[in-house]
Amino acid sequence: MNMNVMDDKLFYNEIKEFARNYLDKQNSNEKHLWERLGEFGILGLSIDEKYGGLGESYRMCAEILEILGYTCWNNGLIFSINNHIWMAQNLINLYGSTWLKNKYVGNMVAGEKIGAFALTEPDAGSDPYSMKTCAIRAGDYYIINGRKTFVSNGPIADVFIVFAITSQTEMKKITAFVVDKTMPGVTIGKNIEKMGLECSPTSDICFENCEVPADNILGKVDLGNNILDAALEWERCFEFIPHIGSMKRIMEYCIKYSNERKQFGKRINENQSISHKIANMSMKIELAKNLMYRIVDLKEQGKSSYYESSIFKVFVSESYVETCRDAIQILGAYGYTKEYPVEKELRDAIASTIYSGTNEMQRNNIFNIESIRNMV
Repeated sequence: MNMNVMDDKLFYNEIKEFARNYLDKQNSNEKHLWERLGEFGILGLSIDEKYGGLGESYRMCAEILEILGYTCWNNGLIFSINNHIWMAQNLINLYGSTWLKNKYVGNMVAGEKIGAFALTEPDAGSDPYSMKTCAIRAGDYYIINGRKTFVSNGPIADVFIVFAITSQTEMKKITAFVVDKTMPGVTIGKNIEKMGLECSPTSDICFENCEVPADNILGKVDLGNNILDAALEWERCFEFIPHIGSMKRIMEYCIKYSNERKQFGKRINENQSISHKIANMSMKIELAKNLMYRIVDLKEQGKSSYYESSIFKVFVSESYVETCRDAIQILGAYGYTKEYPVEKELRDAIASTIYSGTNEMQRNNIFNIESIRNMV
């Protein structure tokens, strides 16, 4: 056997044990957890070794994320980890100056600093360009004023990727900033209670005359829209991979339960109404994995996956919700109780149709691209 393959399998097994024996029992608010994640290498999977990362391929990143989703029932924690990796650390690594990367990436890979992505506002959700947060140049600084909401990792983050209007022309131009929570004028709101993903803390972030050095700009002034589009594409690509692992875990749970549960003198999975639900779960998992590898191949080649990631996001999120609903049906009344884990899975899964751009917006993206392709 190829030694690299053997090494990968050993690493995957170590991750399973780490997730099962440690992550499953943790809350994302605990600082030592993030440092353990950093020590284990999970936070720096795709980051260059000079910043303390592992420098692994996107394919390996995807396979590890699927393993985490499969092994760890703590969906909120996995969501928080993914937000830190892809929506904060990854953006600084890709678009930050050498100075910014040296200042933040190593600490984020080590779990010493936690990252968050601040885009959504009370009146700017699916339409981010209706944002009101603005940044005005003042010498070597930008003064940011505004309010962001539904910021995942908000209550625990040390570093925020903040989008603000920097040019009030007919077409608003935005800029991406790296904002440290210690900067004067940053106020972090209380944790927002949600129906699911309890271990992923969420809050508002307010900026009142917050002075941010011009050196903390990601990319270029007024070109934050390019970074925003890329960020959302990265999010759609990798935030949803753990859900494939979750679906597999739920399917196996249903198989075990339906093998043990008997009604009318036979196992309940001898009824097609049960067995076909499980068959549907299996089909969704396999199709999702095929889409995952298609997207990973595009990322490895440095190509856009804007269209494919929209399809992936819609398909995986809706398959995830359907899998959880079918699991509850298979367990019957037991599935509706908190004694069994599937009701929590459904509460966690529902959010996936909303975050990273609602499924309705993704269908708009898909339609618009198909319309352009088929223009006569």
